Amino acid sequence: MKDKEFYQLLVKRYMENKATDKELEAFFHYLGQGVLDEHIAAYMDAGSTAEQIHNTGATHDADDTSHGRKLRRTASLPAAKPARKIWLAAAALLAALLLAGGGIYLFRNNSTPLPQGTLAAAPQQEIAPGTDNAVLTLADGSTITLDSTSAGSLSIQGNTNVIQQAGGKLAYRLQGAASSQIVQYNTLTTPRGGKYQLTLPDGTTVLLNAASSLRFPVAFPGKTREVVLNGEAYFEVAENAAQPFRVRLQEPGEVIEVLGTSFNVMAYRDEPPVKTTLVTGKVKVTSNGKAALLAPGEQAVMAADIKVQKASIEEALAWKNNEFYFSNTNIYSVMRQISRWYDVDVKFEDSLQVYLNGNIRKNVNASQVFKMLELTGEVRFSTNGKEVTVSARR
Repeated sequence: MKDKEFYQLLVKRYMENKATDKELEAFFHYLGQGVLDEHIAAYMDAGSTAEQIHNTGATHDADDTSHGRKLRRTASLPAAKPARKIWLAAAALLAALLLAGGGIYLFRNNSTPLPQGTLAAAPQQEIAPGTDNAVLTLADGSTITLDSTSAGSLSIQGNTNVIQQAGGKLAYRLQGAASSQIVQYNTLTTPRGGKYQLTLPDGTTVLLNAASSLRFPVAFPGKTREVVLNGEAYFEVAENAAQPFRVRLQEPGEVIEVLGTSFNVMAYRDEPPVKTTLVTGKVKVTSNGKAALLAPGEQAVMAADIKVQKASIEEALAWKNNEFYFSNTNIYSVMRQISRWYDVDVKFEDSLQVYLNGNIRKNVNASQVFKMLELTGEVRFSTNGKEVTVSARR
């Protein structure tokens, strides 16, 4: 069998979920060398029609006389112990290749069969990505569902006009001096599958991630500007040295204080520990009576103690930039992120020790994300409505 035919067949076996362990190892080995790129593209362009991809009529055996030596040599590489990590790294490379050009290879042809257990086999079950979606709770307890509300003034809260803007944005604008009388509070809440941007009355902007909430005053008349966060948000704080800005978290004693800066806070209760990542300016974080100052590019991990470390800004802000970013992220954390963004319930059939690296855009249907994750060769997915089951690939 010639090299070209062998590579074509290797791609076909992998894409149809029929590859043996030796073939899987060979696939990722040659993928890492870049020799499979054109064959993957051809496979996807052809809609995975066997006659278009492989018309030699030959059958393949792991010990093929022409390529058996290559397969055996690959299978016995010194990387036998870390082979699983190599496959995951190579899968990330494959993901990057398939996502190139807006997902042109992997998702251009919706009729391309996907490995068994993915969502593409059942189009009626497609789960769309999250959207601009939130609920505003006013001071009197009444609520406004923002994604079904037209642009314009929604309410007058004290001396503040609440304005719905296009593109998933809400703004609070003072119509006079902030009143020193009893402060009124509003709460912006995003459900699973939602995000929203808020401009506070001082000009601070907050982008709220899915399954999060922010409680805030409709004006800041006091010596500080204080809000309460549950979940995750990115802040760009309007500078005012005379009136520090504070973010209190749902857990008692955890406070972030700034003057004028931009930073991200991840404080989901099901995703400990709390992480504060500073992009610009200066931040002071306090937790359990302990405090630390952050410089730009640093991250505070807040648990029993405060650990300050170098931050991956790309990872911390990936959600804001409409991406999933995985850096040695365990599959359980990966699925929690997916659950929040796609509003799905996740259950695991197996105990999995899988850690992923790479990034996937969040503006695609869930089936495409699952396909990308299945390319690791480690997991598979099945769905029933909004319930997603994750199992080990066997």
